[in-house]
Amino acid sequence: MNTEMRNETETLADQRLFTYDLVILAGGAGTVSLPGQGQRARALAELKGRRLLEYIREAVRQSRRVASVVLVTHSAHVKAFRQAAPDLLLCVCDGSMAECAAAAIQKLREQPGHENITRVVTVCDDLPFLTGEALDDFIARAEAAEADGAYAIVRKEACLREYPALRRTFFHLKEGDFTGGNVSLVSVSLFPGCIEKMQEVFALRKNPLKLAAWLGVSFIVRLLFRQLSLADVEAKVSALFGYRGRAVITEYACIGTDLDKAEEWPVAEKYL
Repeated sequence: MNTEMRNETETLADQRLFTYDLVILAGGAGTVSLPGQGQRARALAELKGRRLLEYIREAVRQSRRVASVVLVTHSAHVKAFRQAAPDLLLCVCDGSMAECAAAAIQKLREQPGHENITRVVTVCDDLPFLTGEALDDFIARAEAAEADGAYAIVRKEACLREYPALRRTFFHLKEGDFTGGNVSLVSVSLFPGCIEKMQEVFALRKNPLKLAAWLGVSFIVRLLFRQLSLADVEAKVSALFGYRGRAVITEYACIGTDLDKAEEWPVAEKYL
């Protein structure tokens, strides 16, 4: 195949890629306090001279799979976001994460040409290492999963290889050790139906006994003894929520490396 034909083939392949609207989840009224910066919304806090939001938007610009972006945030921060990113489509929601996602989807549907969206990509607001390549890889894998909701998980080895000084929490399955990612591909048909169930789970997170009862004792025991497989977890989540949930394994550690605490900022700087 000559160069001209190869370039034409690659161009056609690019045109066939389906693009998705992307939701940046920056809800909640919480802030982070950093030396020399004071208290700010986490996505507006600076890391090595750039806001976290700017790192995420750069990754989005690099991606071939993102059509448009909406950021959903708490009313306490909307003025600051409008000043920092006047070109960004903003959505205001003071509810739970699920309610924020639902509000963002509704905001997108109000935009011309977006009335019939079927799925959206969601990312959290604290991913300074995110890349367009990582986004595109996850989206391709999530599409192949053919699920109502696909959620990224990252192998422990990838995290330790790329960002060894940043601590992560890992869970153990038969297939290995993983940490939760911060990217998902979800069907808009899940909303608002899933909101009540997600709020129920969120309320149980600090009560291990009630959470264990909700999940089932046998499930918890198998998890503790590392007898659960990825398929077991997917089946349990799908049964509890009533939709097809799938975990998408990615080797891109940037998807699972977020900045939750102020003390992680100086550690993260050396990886930039």
